[in-house]
Amino acid sequence: MVNLKITTALFTVLLLLFSCSHKSETETLLSYADTLIEEYPDSALRSLDLSPEEIEGLSDKECARYALLLARATDKCKLSLLPCDSLLNVALDYYDDDEKEKAVALLYKGRLAVEMEEAEEATTCFQKGLTIIQDFPKELKTKNLLLSSLGNIYFDAGYYDKSMEIYQTMYECCTTDLEKSIALNNISTYYCLIEDKDSTLMLQREALNYAIASGDSLQIAMSKHNLSLEFDSFDELDSALYYEKMALKELPQKENHGNSYFNLGDLLLKTGKNKDSALYYLTKALDDVSIESKASCLKSLYNLEKENGDYKTANTYLEEHSAIIDSLFYMEQSTEIQQLIYEYNTKMRVREEQLKGKRTIHRTIVGFVSICFLIILAYQNYINRKKRIQLQYKQSLEQTQNKLSSLETTIENNQLMITLLKQEQNNLKQEHENKEQQIEEREQTIARLKEEKQQLLNWLFAQSNIYQRVITLSKQTSSNKKQMKALTTTEQEQLKKTIFGIYQSYISFLHIEYPRLTEDDQLLLCLQETSLSPLAIAICFGYTDTHPLNQKKYKMKERMSREESKV
Repeated sequence: MVNLKITTALFTVLLLLFSCSHKSETETLLSYADTLIEEYPDSALRSLDLSPEEIEGLSDKECARYALLLARATDKCKLSLLPCDSLLNVALDYYDDDEKEKAVALLYKGRLAVEMEEAEEATTCFQKGLTIIQDFPKELKTKNLLLSSLGNIYFDAGYYDKSMEIYQTMYECCTTDLEKSIALNNISTYYCLIEDKDSTLMLQREALNYAIASGDSLQIAMSKHNLSLEFDSFDELDSALYYEKMALKELPQKENHGNSYFNLGDLLLKTGKNKDSALYYLTKALDDVSIESKASCLKSLYNLEKENGDYKTANTYLEEHSAIIDSLFYMEQSTEIQQLIYEYNTKMRVREEQLKGKRTIHRTIVGFVSICFLIILAYQNYINRKKRIQLQYKQSLEQTQNKLSSLETTIENNQLMITLLKQEQNNLKQEHENKEQQIEEREQTIARLKEEKQQLLNWLFAQSNIYQRVITLSKQTSSNKKQMKALTTTEQEQLKKTIFGIYQSYISFLHIEYPRLTEDDQLLLCLQETSLSPLAIAICFGYTDTHPLNQKKYKMKERMSREESKV
């Protein structure tokens, strides 16, 4: 029993190790192929050459990724995508509509449909792929390829205005010189179709410049070939012949030369410069051109043999040409593609409106959050500033209190000194004059210190809120006294509390010297020590003019006079 458990555990561990090793090897293979595709698609394709048994051993995720890499490498090598058909179906089933890989799978499935001459299915794939890729703004490469393929479908089906819109959108997505050259090639073809010569040649020359800047020999050859076709359409045969010869020189040997051979032969035939060379190139082009181009090539060979007097061969070419023409039938395809274009445009308009709504909601949320953040920030700044002001006021108050304590101590010491000096004066009459002088100096010092103390007390009072309120009210300029304002009862109580707290020592002195004085009298005397104007003092007592204040002063002086007469 124990041996069975040990054997089972070891088998499980080995199985896990094998699985991890297999996964690691597969991931390494796919990653390696991914790095090679752009610059070395042939090597990437060779590295992806797996047997059916190896493909069956892949997980769904690995198989889907493998399908995209194989299709991409095959397409780069300009080989048939037919071997990728079933694998692309796996990728389409695996990836959801909210994943960018689904758009890539639809791109190559559409290109396979183009290869199989199934234009309707290709159009559907490209349109759906573009709908998905809209959610991935950074995937410009995939979007560019989808737009290029869809634009070509529209153009071939005769929907030139729609294809022009696609090509212009494609140009806006271009990030490299090669992509810009391809896009401008397509756009110039549209202008050539509507016989806008200046725009056609300008755009095609610009496309050639981008191709040369990219260094891609195939694209350079294609741009020169297209330039030749466009000069031909505008009856500038010498220029057309020149650029087609240049295109043949640039075209890599491994590429299909059929279209260049046909165009060169046709141009030689039109110019009548070298019919033997024209016959050579036209004959050579028959095996390497599309069926539509082959029909045109046969027509040119028919005309050439007819001019040479070889009517038998000419009739053979004419019969082949007629057979091809009879087999071409586009009406049904065009009608179905038109319906697909309409459905796609409708979907895109609905999607654009949905995206606009989402963007509006997003902007609203962002704006609301930003406003809330700014309000919180402003409130926090206000709180911090208030705390700083309070801290500064507290520090100033502590410093003032410390200085007041120091001054009071100094005053007390000087008063004590005066007392001692007076005693010494009584005891030592012979030093009378010197002592009187010292007493006078001390008294002057006391007066100066009292004045400084009073200034500090006044400054302390000036820092209070009630002082600011009094100053504000004293600056009223209304000519109608009824409209003027004075301190309310609550503000008067606040003023009295503030004054009695600050001028406490002076209040104590008045209470001792003039016990019959009321609190209002004491308050009035304290206010007179400040820098307030008579009107401001009157406002402190709730008056809007100084007349009641003068009566209050008169009564206060009478009470003080009676107290002094008693003494």
